[in-house]
Amino acid sequence: MHRSKQLLTVFSLTVLVAACGGAGGGDKAPNAANQSAPASADDIDATIDTTKVKHNLVVGVDNPYYLFHEDILVAQEKGYFKEVGIDNVEIKTIEDPLPALIGGSLDMSLYDSDTTIAAAKKSNTGVRFLSVYLGGEANILGVHKGINTAADLKGKTITGGQFNSRNDAILRELLTKNGVVPDKDVKIVSTGGQSNERLQSVIAGVVDGASLQLRHRKVLEKEGGKFLFEETRKVPQNGWAANKLLTESPETVTAFLTATLKARQFITNQANKDEVLALMVKKGFDVPPEFADAYSAENATDYHVADGGFDPADMDKFIADQIGFKSVPEGTDWRAYTYLVPLWRAQKILGLPFRPALGNV
Repeated sequence: MHRSKQLLTVFSLTVLVAACGGAGGGDKAPNAANQSAPASADDIDATIDTTKVKHNLVVGVDNPYYLFHEDILVAQEKGYFKEVGIDNVEIKTIEDPLPALIGGSLDMSLYDSDTTIAAAKKSNTGVRFLSVYLGGEANILGVHKGINTAADLKGKTITGGQFNSRNDAILRELLTKNGVVPDKDVKIVSTGGQSNERLQSVIAGVVDGASLQLRHRKVLEKEGGKFLFEETRKVPQNGWAANKLLTESPETVTAFLTATLKARQFITNQANKDEVLALMVKKGFDVPPEFADAYSAENATDYHVADGGFDPADMDKFIADQIGFKSVPEGTDWRAYTYLVPLWRAQKILGLPFRPALGNV
């Protein structure tokens, strides 16, 4: 699911930092590194003052796939936002929502965790990562018809997306684990676009294999192809962030997370699959049977994490990896750009365990 957008993000941030002088709210915004963390559950406020909640929000989401919109739409449909004082949430689908979040035209953004943390460090404007949306990472090599073994890959052309992206790196790891030597046994090429475009490239025969996503299995199999290699691992790859809203209306941040995590409890209950997908179709999303078949995997609680939380050790490794891939600045401490009190409050309100655990950040 992770996408490579470093060049676009760096360009956008360069413009923004030049415009605002590269300083400002970074030192004033709360974070996990310099804010006194709650010591016990008693220190966590489990009530929302709806008189302090912003009634209308505008949020940015980078991916048009329904999976990235469903929490908001279910919360809206079920009245969960109304319960916490929010009347309406407008979703804007933007390839890179961070410039708009930094500039103030978005209240919150849903985007890659590492790119958000890198932007927070580079812009020094008070952007803070808040909670995880997708906490699982699928590493999959999908291939076209006629490729059935690792030996069949010899001499073939495959892509993990753009060179030096995370997708490219983890695909090379996957090949190596399965006895295939990258750039020797196979030719690896750099391509733009997201995973849906890579799928179409495999189907069209432009490449013989590509890094794909869970939802592509049935589509590829229908065309005679298959998932040759696959693994899923714990990576807090994607999540919510806020900027000015944290200082202008912090109560709204907790309210938003409470409503959307309540929606996620509904969504990850597999008994509600048909209702959720019917709502997504009603809202205009294209959910063919092949994508519907991936619901159980994409909405499993270890992938679309049910509580918004993560293991700090997983975040440590993820950010360290991304520093190695040059998508996060050297020396970045993710804790300095992460604020977890709104998440802990939402978890307490919903009766969920604290994750990360108090005192473990």
